[in-house]
Amino acid sequence: MAGKKYEVYVQKGRPVWKIITGILFSHMGLFVLAIGYGAAGAYVFILLELPAEELRYEEKINKTKDVDASIDYLKNIFYFYATNVERYNYTREQYIEAVYSDLDTLKKFVVTYYNDYNFDMTDDWEYDWDFPKAWLFTITIMTTVGYGHISPKTFGGKMFCILYALIGIPLLLVFTAQIGDLMAESFRWMYSRICCRWCRVRRRDNELPPTVARSKEIRIKTDDIGKEMYMPTDKVNVPIMVNLMLIFSFLFAGAICFSSWENWDLGSALYFCFITLTTIGFGDLWPRYSFLHYMDGVGAFMKMIVTIVYSIFGMALLSMCIQLMQEQIMDKIAWVMAEIGMSNSNSNEEMVKVTKMDRLKQTPADMTGNELDFNVKRRKNNMNKNQDDNDDEEEIFEHEMP
Repeated sequence: MAGKKYEVYVQKGRPVWKIITGILFSHMGLFVLAIGYGAAGAYVFILLELPAEELRYEEKINKTKDVDASIDYLKNIFYFYATNVERYNYTREQYIEAVYSDLDTLKKFVVTYYNDYNFDMTDDWEYDWDFPKAWLFTITIMTTVGYGHISPKTFGGKMFCILYALIGIPLLLVFTAQIGDLMAESFRWMYSRICCRWCRVRRRDNELPPTVARSKEIRIKTDDIGKEMYMPTDKVNVPIMVNLMLIFSFLFAGAICFSSWENWDLGSALYFCFITLTTIGFGDLWPRYSFLHYMDGVGAFMKMIVTIVYSIFGMALLSMCIQLMQEQIMDKIAWVMAEIGMSNSNSNEEMVKVTKMDRLKQTPADMTGNELDFNVKRRKNNMNKNQDDNDDEEEIFEHEMP
């Protein structure tokens, strides 16, 4: 029995490392990678800094005992100043002078301990290097915000901070750049398909002859996105005012949330959001209650997640809006410089005012429908046509002359 011939097509598989890198450097992969890098860095900083902090806590307890012992000593010495006549035969003025001198010494002693050992007359201690604070610290490194709520004190922690920042900052820059480009394209598409749709419909209707009705073949929604006959999506610019409204809406939304979570007034919360998204980070305000108490329940954990997402995606949003406004801002700056005579153009052409002609109701054949200077090309075409007519008349006149 004869067998049938058949061909087997085998698809060549991708290497595992290419699959892994493809996943890691996708938009979601970069976000997970940045968050994981921050969490891993937090654990490393805890390992490096927590033992030194434990020593500082123990030192604070010892210094607190020293202050208490100094106070007990002063109480005894003041008693001896007043009762030990054989050794301290002080007058009233001498007694007061000696007491105040010892009290001044105690004040200097206490101030030094407060500055150097965090002395606050108690044995309480708020750890800097627990996981929430360390994670917030690594995020502020990668985003270059730098609130300054904690900082490494050991040599190993400082050296690791340098290496950590050299990797973490470019990682987050790559993520924000990719997310910013994606958000810019998405927002331009939404603006083009929603806000510009009315303009497309009106322009299409104005160009249709009165006797022609709309047909399914020429509906706006059937156009290929990016290749529309009227106002192509790829060439639509989102106005500067729309971008500014988006930025301030995002800032005010964050301000409302943080003013409720952190018990700040609305002005301080708005100031915090702006300082964070612009990566200025003075450190006078930082998210304490909305970040550090994530173990207090689901609501507290969601506050921490919202804080992270708001900070990272807020920077991407700011980058997106700047990218969308950049070309328009440069055009407006060039226009202003030309108006005040500071343009670098070497053209010696004289600028004259031209009387505005009637606006065309129909898009010329050589236009895309997205330009606003139909009449400019129309005037140029009319001028060329008139010049050709004049040349023809001169040739006829010369031919008819004897």
